[in-house]
Amino acid sequence: MSTILLVDDNSNILANTAKKLEEAGYKYDYVNEYKTALNFLRLSRPSIQIVVVTLNNSLGYPMMRKLHSLMADRATIIVYSNNKDRSVAHWTKKHGIHHFFEHHQQEEQLFNHIKRSLYRQGQFFSHQQLLKLSQVLSKYTTQAERLVKETAPHSKSLQELQHKLARKLDGIDNQRRFLAEVQK
Repeated sequence: MSTILLVDDNSNILANTAKKLEEAGYKYDYVNEYKTALNFLRLSRPSIQIVVVTLNNSLGYPMMRKLHSLMADRATIIVYSNNKDRSVAHWTKKHGIHHFFEHHQQEEQLFNHIKRSLYRQGQFFSHQQLLKLSQVLSKYTTQAERLVKETAPHSKSLQELQHKLARKLDGIDNQRRFLAEVQK
């Protein structure tokens, strides 16, 4: 299950961010409507760590309040807007939402902030990296997926994670082959 939810309106201003997340190997969910987002969050609330919401005018304020009250205690909420008069930025700060980015001018900063937020929450690896490790490890043990899920949160670099996983394998030859294969 993904840890990032992108909530976009009909303008699809989060499409580039979604593409960058996908290229970097992060798993995310993308919805085009606030009601769908609220229902999704009610079902997936424990696993979501970051919610990025587009908010371009005052019509979205009521839904934003609901979303904020539902997720503020468990996830980083980021507002992304193409509102030029800064009224949305002032409203978000006033309501305790500290992460606000402007469309076009701060698109790269938004992407970098999402990655930093994941790192702060202990998610140092992309979904793609963990999947690759699981696939290689599955050649040596039947418990590959479980071992990767248990070990990843306690590792701060890919090399550290690879070595911790290798140590969990039986036999020095298996450990060496595993490390040689994942470090290609």
